[in-house]
Amino acid sequence: MTEPASDQIAWRALRYGTPVFSADGQRVGTLREVLGSDAEDILHGIRVAPEHAHRDVMVPAANLTTLTTERVETDLSLAAIEGLPEYRDEATYHLASVGWLRKHLGWKADSSSDEESH
Repeated sequence: MTEPASDQIAWRALRYGTPVFSADGQRVGTLREVLGSDAEDILHGIRVAPEHAHRDVMVPAANLTTLTTERVETDLSLAAIEGLPEYRDEATYHLASVGWLRKHLGWKADSSSDEESH
């Protein structure tokens, strides 16, 4: 198991392509999106592309244990991550420094400053 970098980062500093690891240190995939509310500073989770699956999944923020520039760690096993439901886009929000944010069923609407102007 590789030791994580000691310097943790804020969720807004996460970058696409960062490796995502299970609770037992196995690389499970890569970060595809950061899901949250920029205006309200709330991280909902991350969209992950598992290495051995042909679909993306959402790992809830409550299951993220370590965020660094080199890796994202979760408290979920590889099997638990692969067993998560397929990620589905619901609505789009923009966070300029990171990328696109998505909204899922059950999430409350964010302030209008999160939404892109039309």
